[in-house]
Amino acid sequence: MRSFRSLVVLCVLSLALPVLAEEAPPQAKPTGEAPKSPCEHGVQKALCSRCNPKLSAVYKSKGDWCAEHERAESQCVICNPKLAEKGVK
Repeated sequence: MRSFRSLVVLCVLSLALPVLAEEAPPQAKPTGEAPKSPCEHGVQKALCSRCNPKLSAVYKSKGDWCAEHERAESQCVICNPKLAEKGVK
C-alpha cells in the first residue's frame, strides 16, 4: 500500500513540476513561436490560478494560496499591491 501511495505522489509531482517552475528554462534555439502573452489577469495563462482552477491544489500544496481572495498568493494583487507594477491584475 505504501508503494502505491508513493507512486501516486511521484506521478502528481511529476505532473506539477512544470507548473511549479518559476522561470522557463532558456531555449537553445528560437522556435519562431510568439512569446507567451499574459492572460487578462496579467499572468501567463498556463500558470494563472483564476483561468485554471485546477491549479489551486498545486498552489495550495506549495503554501502559495490566498484563501480570502481564492487565488495564488503570488498572483493576489489585493494582498500584494506591488504585483500591479509587474502587470498583474
